[in-house]
Amino acid sequence: MMTMIKIMIADDHDLYREVLRDFLNRNGFTVINTIRMDEGIESAMDSTGLPDIAVIAYKSSRTNNLAMVRWLRTHFPAVKILVTTLFNDRVPSEELRELGIEGMIVKSHADTREIITALHAIQEGSTYY
Repeated sequence: MMTMIKIMIADDHDLYREVLRDFLNRNGFTVINTIRMDEGIESAMDSTGLPDIAVIAYKSSRTNNLAMVRWLRTHFPAVKILVTTLFNDRVPSEELRELGIEGMIVKSHADTREIITALHAIQEGSTYY
């Protein structure tokens, strides 16, 4: 039997988090937590166990989340990270690569197949940019 990939979603947009959670849960993943960016990732990591992959919005309406990505990479290096963003030109993709971030998706260009492809590629050890 195939092991379910455990996912955490961190994004400020409630609808996006809920729709993505429901979609992933229906398509062979287990979403173990969803959080608003201002709730802080630290408490989420303590309350639900570790995800295999954290899906993190790069920029929310309130903050640049690169500090959250760095914190996660430092404290939980085994957790793989897929960064999502609305605008590709505002993301320092080289800096993300230097941090060892496994992937990035531009929300405005991605469809449902792409996020599934990205998550599987990341879980199997590839990068997805």
